[in-house]
Amino acid sequence: MYSELNISNNETKLLDNLVRFIRLLRKSGVNIGTESSINVLKAIKSLKIGTRDEFYWGLHSSLINKNEDRELFDQCFYLFWQNPKIMEQMFNLLLPQIGKQSAPKNQKKKLKRIEDNILKKPSNTDIERRNEIKFDSEMSWSNKSMIKSKDFEMMSLNEIKNAQKEIKKLLFHFKKYKSRRWEKKENGSRISQKDTLRKSIRNNAFINLLKKSQIKKNKPLVLLIDISGSMENYSRIMLFFSHLLINIHKNVEVFIFGTKLTRITKFFQNNDIDFALNKVGNLVTDWSAGTKIASSLAEFNQNWSRRILAQNQTLLFISDGLDRDNEKNLEFEVKRLSLFSSKFIWLNPLLRFSKFEPKVKSIKIILKYVDDFVPIHNIKSIESLVKKII
Repeated sequence: MYSELNISNNETKLLDNLVRFIRLLRKSGVNIGTESSINVLKAIKSLKIGTRDEFYWGLHSSLINKNEDRELFDQCFYLFWQNPKIMEQMFNLLLPQIGKQSAPKNQKKKLKRIEDNILKKPSNTDIERRNEIKFDSEMSWSNKSMIKSKDFEMMSLNEIKNAQKEIKKLLFHFKKYKSRRWEKKENGSRISQKDTLRKSIRNNAFINLLKKSQIKKNKPLVLLIDISGSMENYSRIMLFFSHLLINIHKNVEVFIFGTKLTRITKFFQNNDIDFALNKVGNLVTDWSAGTKIASSLAEFNQNWSRRILAQNQTLLFISDGLDRDNEKNLEFEVKRLSLFSSKFIWLNPLLRFSKFEPKVKSIKIILKYVDDFVPIHNIKSIESLVKKII
């Protein structure tokens, strides 16, 4: 993660402390997603923080979304970053018969919870629980099934790495389809009459049967990935998924779009995902910006669709469908795109909600022309996607 943020060795210690502080907040009951964790690391790197108050508000604005979490954040902040007054309150809680001033009643439970998370040593029962959890993860499938069903937006960085390993396993079983073309092979399934006759002419009518077999290819795919702010966590996983597809199955084209369209296939042909993402990051300027689906699809239709969608490709459109462009242009471009592609699959993370309804007009427009509308928010959804496109 630090390599993606271009972190120097001098800044690593501060960022390690920030990661520990985020863990403390989570243990204390504050709900913090992966996106918020990444945002706070980027904010601290970009802001030139000179005072403690600026540092406090830089963390607060990125990590706290609810008013009820603010008090817990204050206690964790001043305790973790060594405020002497809060440490006195902690000792008053631990030794009430010595300290003259006790902590307020409404803060005792919260301070006790934070104190447990930092100062309490693991008991024998805690060690036994850890051993049980470790044994369970090695001897059963409970942890794997939990990761498979967990939303990418709620995953920690370690869980995202494990998710990437699981996704990589799925692609090893990617099947090939038979092309209409044939190639010469010694152990082929049919006799090649043309090649046999040619060779017999050169060999003075001596016949030596030559065989042929059908060429097997990976199913050609085209991916259009939305990299707007609302799709940030999901686009990261789909970029990793695209990189695997290109390096394992070759016949894949990848485009990303936010406010404009960018082809990134040539960068993803490098086996090193970090190198590829760094190259893409230097090229693309509309990460986590707004979404202009209509203008991006118009550029794709005009410059790429006739060249790329001419070999029976399956088109994977990864977006939440929230568009800022003209809706009339959107319908025209989506209809045109559906005519070029043999199969048009829309992957939308909003389908993770069981009560999702296509009320937004842009979503209704795109739904008219897609062949399939599927979720893309966890490993199980990617597993079902692989089964659809093989």
